[in-house]
Amino acid sequence: MTISNLPPPDELADIRAKIKDLEQREAVLRQTLLANPDLRTGASWLAEIKTVTQERTDLKELRANHPNLVAEFTFPQEITRIVLSGIDADTGEIVSARKMRQAEEATQ
Repeated sequence: MTISNLPPPDELADIRAKIKDLEQREAVLRQTLLANPDLRTGASWLAEIKTVTQERTDLKELRANHPNLVAEFTFPQEITRIVLSGIDADTGEIVSARKMRQAEEATQ
């Protein structure tokens, strides 16, 4: 489902920017809820703080002490990513996504 008439790369870049903004806002709200128990009850939602313990493997240390064992259970995995680059509005040149975002932020 296309939300707008933007070309797909432009729409994807816009969505990624919105996701980044939402993740930043989520981090602020998370810190607020952790620091202020009185704010955990909303009109429609209740925020409960739950702590779980997970076990993690220190892969760097495991590789250092047992390189052959790690090699035996290590396998390649193909991952497909879509990497966006910007198109400079003035020159038409391809620029990094970082430079494109910086240019957009400077004009806002």
